[in-house]
Amino acid sequence: MLKSELIRPRLKIREGQVSTRPLPVDYRTLGMAREIIKLFQRHTGRSRGRLYEALRDYEGDSLDYPVIRGLASVVEGQCTFSSDPPLDPVMLRERVFNQGPVTGQTDLFNPTTRVEVIAQVAAETGLQLDQIEAGLFADLAEEQLLLAGPALAPGDLIARYNLELARGLLYWAREMRIFIRGNYKDVFKYIKLFKLMYTIRPAPPGYHVTLHGPISPFVSSTIRYGLQFAKFLPALLLCDQWAMEADVQPPPVPGQASPRGSAPLRYMLTDQAELRTHFKGSGLFDSRLEADFAAEFEAKYSGPKRKWELAREDELIPVADSVMIPDFSLTHRQDGRRALLELVGFWHPTYLRRKLEKIRQAQRRDLILLVYEEVNVAEETWREASAGEVLTFARKPVLKDVLAAVERCAVLPGPR
Repeated sequence: MLKSELIRPRLKIREGQVSTRPLPVDYRTLGMAREIIKLFQRHTGRSRGRLYEALRDYEGDSLDYPVIRGLASVVEGQCTFSSDPPLDPVMLRERVFNQGPVTGQTDLFNPTTRVEVIAQVAAETGLQLDQIEAGLFADLAEEQLLLAGPALAPGDLIARYNLELARGLLYWAREMRIFIRGNYKDVFKYIKLFKLMYTIRPAPPGYHVTLHGPISPFVSSTIRYGLQFAKFLPALLLCDQWAMEADVQPPPVPGQASPRGSAPLRYMLTDQAELRTHFKGSGLFDSRLEADFAAEFEAKYSGPKRKWELAREDELIPVADSVMIPDFSLTHRQDGRRALLELVGFWHPTYLRRKLEKIRQAQRRDLILLVYEEVNVAEETWREASAGEVLTFARKPVLKDVLAAVERCAVLPGPR
């Protein structure tokens, strides 16, 4: 992720709103991106310090230095650096520095030269002189070697840079309000991963989710939680439809006065933004059981006379400090009644306990459980979890029985 000083020069503030100025994909910027990628590739096998010197030379006195440094930072994040000294650098320095101060030439106060000390340590350790020289400070970042250069095309580099700009503005956010539709599982997986607090409310055909920063009312100067918002943003791009709004207070660019003093600025993005995520979405189905169920339903109940419409994970059920996302929903094509389906296959006992607890908390009579008979949980336990109905199956759910249960449990959507 980009440092804040590389983001502030690319901000655009107008009438209480703030946005970033993404880098256009044109001849000049593609050329710049290509040159920076090649510079990294030429320094494969060389130290990070020498790479930084080459980047400073490339930058020169260019007025585009924030862009050059930003592109270079993105490329650096795609590279692999490492050092593998034959002896621990700390131990090696102890051996060398225990000889006391040395100089290039001997005198009354320095009877031993640096070359002699290095040679003595090399003899004691069985290493070559160049190994001693290379290993003395091998634990410093500047001494790490570039092992693998970037595998990036210039256009991909610009796209990632623009994403990092969009993320970076959230460093100074205290709250993030999003609308999402589709791919709820991935969104909430990343919400949990980045330890974000949230509240949910339905907003058909999707949901409004507010992501909170718990420390923001008390510590106004920190951006620690804003970093979590920034890390989360690429997950939002996995949704079919999404919109985001946040109140941010970026510091002014050095030498420029803040146009709005301490008042927060509104930062908005939608799925129309030309941003690309590097996060990987999960597959359509979590198991073969779910895939086979959907395929059989489509094969037997497709066509214009279909009475029920099957959808995958299209509803959220808030439960305590988490959410439950039923595997399927069935919606009546004429009167709009809906029922939810949850397939419970052969899973780990811990998973089953969490599943049962969520079902108890959900208290949804329109939720139908399809439980594999080999699951080591008594059928009465599932029924006591307050689901609408529980159907068990030996090999696969019987669609006729499932649809009969749907007819009994389906309700019109609305507040519950």
